[in-house]
Amino acid sequence: MKQSPFETAGARVEEWLDRGSGSVWAKRDKHLRVEQGMAWEVDLQDDTLPVHSLRIVLPPDFPASTCDLFVDRSYFLRLPHVEADGHVCLGLQSIPNDYDDPVAAVVRALGTLKDQLLEPSVDKSWVEHQFQTERASYWAQRCIARRKAGDRRPVPLHTYVDVRELDRWAMGSLAAYVPSGAKQRLFSLQVAAEQAVDPNDTAIRHRWADGTMVRGNALFVRMPPDEPWTPSTWPNSFGALDALVGRLTDNESSVASWLQRTGWADDPQPHSRKNKKKRRREAEAPPGQRPLLVVLVQDGVMYGYQLFGSATPRLTLPSIEPVDITRVDPDWALARDHQLDVLRARRQKRVLFVGAGSLGSPLARALVRAGLGTIDIVDAQLMGPENTSRHELGAEEVGQGKAPALAGRLMRDVPGITAKGYIAEAAVWMTQHCKPGVYDLVVDCTAESSVRAFIAHTRSGLLGECPVIHAWTEPLCSAGHVVLSQPDVPWPAEDQADELVNASDLSAGDTRIQLPACSAGFHPYGAADIELVAAFAAERVIALLDDLSQRSMVWSCVRSSAYFQSLPVPVATRAIVPTSTSKFDSIMTSRDLAGILGRA
Repeated sequence: MKQSPFETAGARVEEWLDRGSGSVWAKRDKHLRVEQGMAWEVDLQDDTLPVHSLRIVLPPDFPASTCDLFVDRSYFLRLPHVEADGHVCLGLQSIPNDYDDPVAAVVRALGTLKDQLLEPSVDKSWVEHQFQTERASYWAQRCIARRKAGDRRPVPLHTYVDVRELDRWAMGSLAAYVPSGAKQRLFSLQVAAEQAVDPNDTAIRHRWADGTMVRGNALFVRMPPDEPWTPSTWPNSFGALDALVGRLTDNESSVASWLQRTGWADDPQPHSRKNKKKRRREAEAPPGQRPLLVVLVQDGVMYGYQLFGSATPRLTLPSIEPVDITRVDPDWALARDHQLDVLRARRQKRVLFVGAGSLGSPLARALVRAGLGTIDIVDAQLMGPENTSRHELGAEEVGQGKAPALAGRLMRDVPGITAKGYIAEAAVWMTQHCKPGVYDLVVDCTAESSVRAFIAHTRSGLLGECPVIHAWTEPLCSAGHVVLSQPDVPWPAEDQADELVNASDLSAGDTRIQLPACSAGFHPYGAADIELVAAFAAERVIALLDDLSQRSMVWSCVRSSAYFQSLPVPVATRAIVPTSTSKFDSIMTSRDLAGILGRA
């Protein structure tokens, strides 16, 4: 049987290390199972290096995957790039030539280890610099290692933190959850937030809350960017953590004084009767055993310490355990702290969104994921099972109003936004709820001429100077259009979309599949078709959110002439349609709305 490329490569390395020149310093490890690959213990034969031996492991798919290098586990958090199991992470990557010369691939890995780790590690300042540069990774590894330690205290599996603005330090609250049916009070998850945010509300909103909730306290402390955070500087005792917090806050606070403020050692206060129903799945922790979390914040990275009391909290200091923190605040979730001035400006915007159908639902999703702060969604229709093929919602929401269901999903999925949905006709709802100054932008995705005409007639009184977007697709998604109408260039009440904007004379009646019911039917296009238009529209609407003063425009995404020619009905196209022999081609183009309306 012909050998696979992996077997061939492994055999050549095996020949080199078992019987060739490599056998002088390498010894085969025969205890590794065949499916795990092959391994050798290597004597580096250099007493000047901090590591004297290592292990080479060829994975079963070598050289598609590079060889793995391991040192003794005791070097974990003593040398950089060494993981808890001794694996050395050097960012090695396979190259095409490794199949032709697999021995060179192993030699390259050993050379990289020596040049990028072993020789530089002689310098202790270099070691500290490496730990500091990748401090978030090493802290996470430490937390994982402590979770497996025999003497560790049981920290929750997940710790989510929502802190948005932090000066020097602040106190916050915490909600921890004991899973339903758990035999011991062990928290599976905890959410911590600043005082202005209820962490339990956050957990419920995002469906993290599971089981009985126990309230606790959190302390947030900012660390300067140049504060060392390496294995040699990490606090490993309550006293060390207390001293660090005192120094970072110029003694305005400390862990000990914070504990006194929270009354953590006091008996829990009974809840009033009126709160009993609200707290039926909430339990109180015994004195000294309330969940407590200290969070250190440095350049957007968070490091946590869980505090554990005892049965005699007034006599015994708490013990501490390191905690890996997951940030869930909108700055991180939506932008990873990148271009926060743009994100925060979008967060202040309020949009009225009319029409939550196959175009509106993915467009609304894109806007809130881009950082839009507030969106009110209006749509009169209920979600049907036949909508699931090309709608943001699915079978779970069948029978629900599209607008409130979509708003609910956006609230669950996207931190920091406010979304509300209303089952109503656009004209009725806008007449009752709109007035100038309420919204920064109105987006109409109904594709209904009657809605465009209504907005044209009532715009000044209901919306004032608010810009309006009309977005629609032509039949079969042959073209998509986004019309920005500023107050100085209003969309005409006559609604001449077909004549002035559309790419062809293709009408809805030409391609609509009729069903045996009153006004029942559908247009046969799929999710890929509408998502293309939605992405095109989202790009332009997001840009408008960043600059609401843009002049009135018509943006169009138009399929090629070959696409129109492939349709099952004859179509007369207009000049905007690009000529091409491929039905997969299209163009994106911009036109001045005033020019189209003859007002230039």
